[in-house]
Amino acid sequence: MTRGLWCGSLLSVLLVGFGSSPPASAFGGRSASCAPPCPVTYVEQKVTAYKCETETKEVKVIVHEWRDVREEYKYMACEPVIVKQKVKVREPRIKEETYKYTVLEPQYVKEKVKVCELKPVTKEMEVVTYECRPVKSKEKRVVHETVCVPTTVEVVVVPRGRCGLVCCRKKDPCAPPCPQTVQCTVMRHQVVAKEVEVEVTRMQQVARTERRKVTVHEPQWVEKEVTVCKHVPVHKEGKRQVCYYETVEKEIDVHTHKLVEKTGVRVVKKCVPVEKTVKQTFTRLVPYETTAHVPVYAPCAAPCVKGIKGGCCSRARLTSCP
Repeated sequence: MTRGLWCGSLLSVLLVGFGSSPPASAFGGRSASCAPPCPVTYVEQKVTAYKCETETKEVKVIVHEWRDVREEYKYMACEPVIVKQKVKVREPRIKEETYKYTVLEPQYVKEKVKVCELKPVTKEMEVVTYECRPVKSKEKRVVHETVCVPTTVEVVVVPRGRCGLVCCRKKDPCAPPCPQTVQCTVMRHQVVAKEVEVEVTRMQQVARTERRKVTVHEPQWVEKEVTVCKHVPVHKEGKRQVCYYETVEKEIDVHTHKLVEKTGVRVVKKCVPVEKTVKQTFTRLVPYETTAHVPVYAPCAAPCVKGIKGGCCSRARLTSCP
């Protein structure tokens, strides 16, 4: 849209330039026109104009793109290293040594000692004995008995025979009477509790003192010769194996880490200039011929006006003035 406006403005300027009239006289030393305005006529004239045209063509440009680039870099790494080193270590050793110890050995010895013996002795002495004798006494107890009690009940008496039943159903005054309710006395069993006095025999302990011959064991101290086992301490020597530690110097492998510089390859992003062929659209002015209406001025004579110097009333033109 901007390109179209710019082309239209340029075309208007060209048309105005081709159809402009000569400058008119003005005041301040210039001669003023004293003639009436001349008539203007328009004629068709071929003129050269310019128009905007777009053109697309391929051009080579340089653009910057991010691409993966492999590059080498250096880094430090810890690598395990085995180093021989002399160290002092304590190792277990076993040796045999002689030692002394004390033991208790049993020894049997005969000795005279006083021994307590229990001898049976028969004596006559008073003892208390108990015997059970029956004793009778009277006590009151509650006894439950079953008795027959006369009871009055109501009984429905139905007359025997078929006639009585039919007469009663039809309410006919028959000779046999209808069923009647009568009262009668019957004997029923009933449990009754009563208190009675009974004779009870109980066993009673009775103490009795009497003299009896009793055999008892009495302690007596007697001197006897007995075999006694005694433990006597005895010193002895023995051999045993003892574990001890001995300091020994050894050469061992020590695992350590060492810093080593290495070179690696990594992929990084880099902005790289790349030449590419792209299509671009350009605008250019193209001349072309067209027909335009151009104003044409017709020649006319200007009348003389007195009192005004110059112009059509100059001395050169006084002859034409009346």
